[in-house]
Amino acid sequence: MDIPPDALARVRLCLRQACGPWELSSALANSCVWLGVVGWALLLAQDDGSHLFPCGIGALPAMWQPPLRPLERSGPWPVCRAALGQSWTGQGMERPYPLPAATSPAASAALPLRKTEGALVALRPGQAPFTDEEQAFLASVADEVSDALLGLPLPHRADALPRLRQVERGAFVLDLGGQSISCDRVFAEQHRLAGPGRHPLSRVLAALPVADLPRAGTILGQLAAEPDAYEVIYRVLGGAGVRTLQARCSPRTDADDHVVLAGHVTDITYETDHAAWLEQRMHQQVRRAEQIGVLASACASARTTGELATAAHEVLAVFGADAVVLAEAVDGRLRLMTHHGQHGHHLEALRDVALCAATPLTDALREHRPVFISSHDDLVQVYPHYANTAPRLDRHAWAALPVPVSAPGARPTACLLSFSRPHAFTAEDHALLIAAAGLLGRALERCHAWETEHTRALELQRGLLPARLTAPPGTELAASYLPAAAGAHAGGDWYDALTLADGRLLLAVGDVEGHDTQAASLMGRVRTAIRAYAALIDDPALLLHHTNRLLTEDNDADPARSRTATCCLLVLDPATGRLDHASAGHAPPLAYVPPGADDPGTDGPGADHGRRRFEAEPGLPLGIFADSAYTTTSHQLPEGAQLLLYTDGLTDRSGVDPERARELLYGAFQEAASLPVTHALGHVTDRCLSRSRPDDDCALLLVRCVRHVTR
Repeated sequence: MDIPPDALARVRLCLRQACGPWELSSALANSCVWLGVVGWALLLAQDDGSHLFPCGIGALPAMWQPPLRPLERSGPWPVCRAALGQSWTGQGMERPYPLPAATSPAASAALPLRKTEGALVALRPGQAPFTDEEQAFLASVADEVSDALLGLPLPHRADALPRLRQVERGAFVLDLGGQSISCDRVFAEQHRLAGPGRHPLSRVLAALPVADLPRAGTILGQLAAEPDAYEVIYRVLGGAGVRTLQARCSPRTDADDHVVLAGHVTDITYETDHAAWLEQRMHQQVRRAEQIGVLASACASARTTGELATAAHEVLAVFGADAVVLAEAVDGRLRLMTHHGQHGHHLEALRDVALCAATPLTDALREHRPVFISSHDDLVQVYPHYANTAPRLDRHAWAALPVPVSAPGARPTACLLSFSRPHAFTAEDHALLIAAAGLLGRALERCHAWETEHTRALELQRGLLPARLTAPPGTELAASYLPAAAGAHAGGDWYDALTLADGRLLLAVGDVEGHDTQAASLMGRVRTAIRAYAALIDDPALLLHHTNRLLTEDNDADPARSRTATCCLLVLDPATGRLDHASAGHAPPLAYVPPGADDPGTDGPGADHGRRRFEAEPGLPLGIFADSAYTTTSHQLPEGAQLLLYTDGLTDRSGVDPERARELLYGAFQEAASLPVTHALGHVTDRCLSRSRPDDDCALLLVRCVRHVTR
């Protein structure tokens, strides 16, 4: 890998902006992205000089992070030897420090810091080791880190403490018996009193927030009952807002031999606010780091690029991002792969942009570096040609991140995160977002592989289904097949329609057990067998009988590959409306008779108009017993009647009551009765699946008896 000529200068610039060791490691992750997915750990010598402790971690997933406990400098680990001045590089399963949870290979380097301050560790998951050029660069990075440490107030340094800060202390004498307090000028100013002197205790209490008064009364009661040396921290309201004060007092006797409490008060608002800020920042960093783990889990479960973008959008919302775009470079232009949360007009502005254009996303793609834009002003400063369009943008900050992909022939890929408000990106943000891009890269490769295999499986499945359906006079036909959402394999659901020699119409729908290429190929054989037998036999029950015998013989010959199948066969005479029906363990078809149709009544599926369900003697599924018997049931359909044959992928769905699913299907079928035949099945699947992908693949076949015709 070629080292960019300004690589070390970038490192130096980022390190200068760091305010502590944690930010140093984050700055390294931000400035060395060209090295790939590299994480950093900074382990510094502690006060006792005999231990190392992790004081900075950047872009390292949890499984690769050093243990948060002291390591003896005399220990056997390479990082311990590096802290004593000995550089080390390793690859494969060699580890710089204890990593019990890491089970995959990685390239790593442990580099000494000057003056035996500690060691810097660089770690890159994968088989590829650091090259000689990269090792020389890492050694230079360690020197830059050593220089940066000299200017930082590190916790282990003697020059960080003690610290001098001038403060004002207010003096007071509290007389609980007389419910009064005597104070100096500073105390009076702290509590908004008129001036130094004697004041009623109630005026001092008036300076406290109302919510704090009950607790203050309890403390005063304890002081009156047990006078002693105490420290009290409390809040007062002032012109500059709420201040935090610390009072220390001890008992003494006044001139009248009364016990009073004398002491002083110090304003510690700065210390408490700073401590609260540090705690809030720590919690925020922990929460964001946890989100990277959540993102890793979400990426692992995503099967398509669309699901990946949705998962990234949901997880990265903790950073404030509300839109995600994944794009790649194709033939010198930017091609959008997927997106979530981005508005249409912004997507159009990104489509087919030349890769040489100056934009955050194209720069990330072309130069393989992250681009962080914190506001509209920042955007115009870096990209002046946005001066006129920036005010019209409804996004106010952006992070364009190169997404590392290592598959052979993979195109350069980048991710654009958009924020609805200005966002000041910290060094921690840089490191975590770059780590997130690394997770997206690995997930993206897996999604591409899944989508490719899924496309092939669908092509196989569709190739085994009828290329087109020919409706005999007086009828209309429509069919639909929806693949399952889970798994990339072909399914076994199928449909068919065939005009027999006498002009009648054979309708078939079925489901072969399993979701793999064997299920798809067996589905093709069953469909072909029914077509072949239909040239000689026109009774649905006999067709099922012969097909069952064929499948059972195959199963008996090779039990390890045995499969069963369900099937529903109908033979419709368009001239008379007579319908013969037989089933091999399959759900009966639905019928719809519009109001006003000439219904034969008792001979039909029911006396009332509307939706109906054929009930027939269901035989066993095909392929179980060779001598299984099947029964043909006859019905009469009026002109205008409609039939819907379907497989169970439409009704047997996880988390949905089967009866509720069937009621939904019946209602959708009735609603679709008035739609054109080309749109009817789309309405049915949209209503039943709520535009989501089914858990199982499903096939539908619709036939409409427009009118009876004479052959």
